[in-house]
Amino acid sequence: MIEVDLKNKPSDLVQQNPYGKVPVLVDDGAVIYESAIINEYLQEKFPEPRLLPSDLVERSKVRIWVDFFNSRVHPTASDLQKQREPEKARERMKQHLDTLEKEMTGREFLVGKHMTLADVTYIPFYTRRQRYTVEINANYPNLKRWGEALIARPEVAKTL
Repeated sequence: MIEVDLKNKPSDLVQQNPYGKVPVLVDDGAVIYESAIINEYLQEKFPEPRLLPSDLVERSKVRIWVDFFNSRVHPTASDLQKQREPEKARERMKQHLDTLEKEMTGREFLVGKHMTLADVTYIPFYTRRQRYTVEINANYPNLKRWGEALIARPEVAKTL
């Protein structure tokens, strides 16, 4: 793994990823970028543990939650971190967290009975929530429980 200062991007990052973003995975000469795509690539290359359900409906639900994160939660977190229209961003984040809180009621994982790529997608957000000025407190007991359980998993905890 190579750490990258995104304010001073190395030229090879932009050559490998035309979006100029991280992460970028180079595997046997193949360049793959975008987190969700990298996650699916790694799941297909290393199918155990199974993080994409074999059931097509559940697999679609995983992709819906990954998209919810990538198209709503993450852009709003970025707006909060960079103070872009902070009041509007706070209201949007509240709506997103309310949606997730409701979904996680009585559930251990976002989709099905096992951890999936949907859950994995939210781990970086949960660990960086202070950076985004997002508080997951008693107002979100299900999200707090879920996030804490995710980062306490041995395979996750050892990476933090």
